[in-house]
This record gives sequence, structure tokens and C-alpha cells, in this order.
Amino acid sequence: MAYTIIRSDGSTLTTIQDGTINTTSTSLGLPGRSYAGYGQTIDTNFVRILENFASASPPANPLRGQLWFNTTRGTLNVCPADNTVTANSWLELAATGESGTTTFGNVAVTGNLVANNIQALTDLQVGNTITTLNANVTGDLYALRGTIQTATLANVVTQQITSGNNTTSGTLTGIWTVYGQTNGNAVVVNSGNLAFSANSVNGIKCDNYMYANGVTFNPAGTYTNSNVSAFLTGANGVSRFTGNIAPTRVTTTRLDGGGVIAGIWTLAAGARLQATYADLAERFEADDLYDAGTVVELGGEKEITAVRDELSESVFGVVSNTAAYLMNTGAGEDNTHPPVAISGRVQVKVNGKVKKGDRLVSAGKGYARAAKPGEANAFNTIGRSLANKTTNGSGTVEAIVVIK
Repeated sequence: MAYTIIRSDGSTLTTIQDGTINTTSTSLGLPGRSYAGYGQTIDTNFVRILENFASASPPANPLRGQLWFNTTRGTLNVCPADNTVTANSWLELAATGESGTTTFGNVAVTGNLVANNIQALTDLQVGNTITTLNANVTGDLYALRGTIQTATLANVVTQQITSGNNTTSGTLTGIWTVYGQTNGNAVVVNSGNLAFSANSVNGIKCDNYMYANGVTFNPAGTYTNSNVSAFLTGANGVSRFTGNIAPTRVTTTRLDGGGVIAGIWTLAAGARLQATYADLAERFEADDLYDAGTVVELGGEKEITAVRDELSESVFGVVSNTAAYLMNTGAGEDNTHPPVAISGRVQVKVNGKVKKGDRLVSAGKGYARAAKPGEANAFNTIGRSLANKTTNGSGTVEAIVVIK
């Protein structure tokens, strides 16, 4: 008659036929009825249970709740789920000596933890998370390694909080208030910097500016590169800087990031703005996506379209991607409102050969060409070429253009 093995929770583990032995359902051998040599199997099972399957690796076919003594670490472990064969996944319960490691799952401390000197927490490896620590702690509590998550510490009085060493970082979240002495400092940085991550939108906010000796000062005055290094603001974003600044260069962190100048600015006598590129452009709404150098005219479903006819007198300008000054920037993006050069140097898409100085007229389909004798007039001329193009096919040439 077959044996049916029932687990502690009432579920069936396995059924063992007569004259057989089961070695795959658990870490033990389970002999069936009339199995020859069952005594040796039972004795072996007793020994393995007594030594808690002492080995450097977990036993095969473990069951949830089974014990295993890890001979490498010298610790007793509990199997968290059936067939867990990875050593690190077992729950480590106890150490065989004071230098071993004891870890648990979630730990709740609900009373007061009081001691003259709590040093045993040095080797408290928080394998999971301490989710509740709601207690008054007195004495020397130090070197707690791990993560205290969503914890509430009532009051902790300490002289020093460290993260382990200079290369081990830590994190403070939330709003913290630091009180120093009335005549001293609240935060002292011995080495390194007060740093903000690259994607941070925060900075240092203060209501009073002080020298290193604590004496306040008013930042109004004339500033140059040698005596000012940051934009200064006061409470609620109100500027406390009312003087003049004379830097030799103002840049943004990246070319494609750009920046914003607010207010009305005036160039003083003798001052000027200089740019790398040489065309003045304005955004116009286009009926299609046009690349740089395309010759456009007013018309189409939107404001501009690629010039359609040869020698067109409706020619309006050339799409630019190198504007020295771009107007109407808020109208849209390059794919919907491309910049159109209305004056200055710009690359122009042309067909055929072009000589330096040639007048450019429309060739149709968004292209220009060199005007033949008698073709150019005040209405169809796009501009004049500034370079030679010696090939017959399509290409680009730098030209000086102007809207008529």
C-alpha cells in the first residue's frame, strides 16, 4: 500500500509506492513500504537532521522552514521557500561566535532602548530593512550599517555621524535645520565642496551675506571677474545685487541649451554685439519640412513654401541654420517655422555651375542658379554668390542674400 506524505499545512507533499524510495521531494530519503535497506536510510536521515545538513552549500530539494548549517560562515540558516538552493537567499539566523553575523527580516522596536554603551550594533547587517524604529536611544549608538527606511527616531543626541569613511557616501532627505553657536558656525566643511547634482534645480539660499569671519556685507557695487563668482539673490528670490558687473564673457553650460535675457537692454556708445555667423533670420510658418539652403517664396498653405518656378519674382529668402540673430523665435520650431535669412551670408542650394559674383535667381523646386545675361532684375534676384561652384549637378554655394 502506497504511503501518502502530508505536510504541516495539510497539503500533500508526495506519494511513495511500495518497495521504492523518494529522494527528490526533500533533502532526505523517504522509503516506501517494504523498501529493502530502509534502516540505513532512516539512520542517515537522523544524522543529517541532527547536524542540520552541515555543509558549505544548501542541501538539495529543501522545504520551506528547513534548517541548514553553513560551514563556511558558521551560521544557521532557514529556507524561505521550497527548493531555494541559492545560499544568499536563505535567512541567516545566528552566529557561532561573537565575531559572526546575525541578521533578521523586519525588526520592530516599540519600547525604549536604553544602555550605557550600545556597541553590539556594529555587526548588525540589515539584510532586509528596519521599518519601524520608534524609540528613545541613549548611550553610544554607532556603526549601524544598512538601511533604516520609513523609520522614526524620537531623539538622538550624538557628537558625530559618519558614513564609514571618506569614500562612503550617505544621503539626507527632507528638510533639516542646523543650529550652531550664536557666535560660531553651524556647518563646517573640512574638505570637498557643497555640491549639487547636474540635474538639480536647487541652489544655496541665504538672507544675509557674510565674510568668512561672520561679518555681514552688502553685495551692491561694481563687480568684475576677480571679485564675483556667482549670481546673488536674497529671500524669496528678490535680488540683493544692485551694482554693476563687467565680465569678459558670459556663457551657458552647453551650446544647445542657450539662455534668456530679460528686460530692456541698451548698448552703450562704442559697444557692439558680435556673432560667429553672418545672416539675419526670422521664423516663418512653412507648409513642409525644409532643410537649410532651400529657396522659399511667400505662398502655399502656410506663410512660405519652396520656390516653384524658374526666374520667380515671388522669391522671398533662403532657409538658414546659422543665423547670427534670429527674430520671432517664439513662433515655433525649425520643422514648422524654419528660420529664413532675410539678409547676410548663407548657404544656398543651387543647380549647375556658379562663379563668384554671379547673381542668383530661382531654378524652381527650392533651388537657385546663376542668372544668364539679361535674366536678373530687382525682383527675381536672390543674392550674389561669394564662391565658385565648378560642377554641373546640385550643391550649395555661400552667397549674400537680401529680401526684396
